[in-house]
Amino acid sequence: MKIKKVVPCLIFVALFFSQTGPGLAEASSTSGGLVLKQAVGARALGMGEAFTGVADDATALYWNVGAMSRNRGCRVSTSYLQGLAESAYEQIMFTQSLGKSDSFGLGLVLLQAGKITLDNPDGSESEVESQSDIVISAGYGRNLTKKLGVGMGLKLYNSTLIEEETATALAVDFGMLLAINNNLSVGLSLQNVGTEIKYKEEGDSMPLTARVGSAYKMALARKHEGVIAVDLVKPNDEDFTANLGLEYWYDKMLALRAGYKVGYELEGFTAGFGLHWNVFRIDYAFGMIKDLDSTHKVSLALELKPVKVVKKKAYAKPVKRYAGTAKAYRKTAKTSKKSKTKKKSGKSKYRK
Repeated sequence: MKIKKVVPCLIFVALFFSQTGPGLAEASSTSGGLVLKQAVGARALGMGEAFTGVADDATALYWNVGAMSRNRGCRVSTSYLQGLAESAYEQIMFTQSLGKSDSFGLGLVLLQAGKITLDNPDGSESEVESQSDIVISAGYGRNLTKKLGVGMGLKLYNSTLIEEETATALAVDFGMLLAINNNLSVGLSLQNVGTEIKYKEEGDSMPLTARVGSAYKMALARKHEGVIAVDLVKPNDEDFTANLGLEYWYDKMLALRAGYKVGYELEGFTAGFGLHWNVFRIDYAFGMIKDLDSTHKVSLALELKPVKVVKKKAYAKPVKRYAGTAKAYRKTAKTSKKSKTKKKSGKSKYRK
């Protein structure tokens, strides 16, 4: 790996986090953007949301935009989550590699927070959506070296409260993924650096979040593989939390996952499984919430590897000295013999 390219990038990341660190610590105790806090993908949920150092599918657009360039080919991920109080969460993300070093991605996230009943001035009641959020995102990633990838993402956020008040905001994500070797990787991600979410005169800050994660991939035996992942997370409105995740693959077809979220008030243990066939993968995960019903998430992923274009080698066609029948061969040989005789006769005449 080219150290000259890596060192400036690491210095930039260190300075960037040193500047945002105080902002994370001193930010308001409340932040808006409910949908921006929602984790993406059933696979990540099954691993306790320890995915910053993994991010090897289309959900890299959310978890670590710097890992997008490591994912070659076309990848699509879509998921649905049925939450509490009739809330529903839907997401679709797409990434596509460009050449050998670049990649871009697009995403759409929808959140319905459930319905509430309002008392009207005339004494009647009406049922409305408590909150509806939509996020449109785009990202770009590039490999600076064979082991280091960086990226940046842009989000357009729109929120509607009780079907009346509307707010729009912009946010930017930054990410980096460094492959220490073939097994160990480290990721950094800074999410939701953006404008205030403002409904009329009142507003909330973006859910600014810093993530540092690591993943270790290992071959346990023939047809058996595993991943151990750890994330350290600092939101602007909460204390530090930690996410631990495990993933086991058998023959690259069946996956079992488990995770634990440390430092969360309600959430804790998570688990899930995945089935991979050809270019398709389906994932299921559930997360336990204290004193409440568990959350369930299902994801469907599509992974198409890049098409390799094989260039045919050009071979020179052999030159045929004598083509045609044996008669043509004898005629050519006779002509060649006569020319030699003329040369000899010409040479002797010249001497005289």
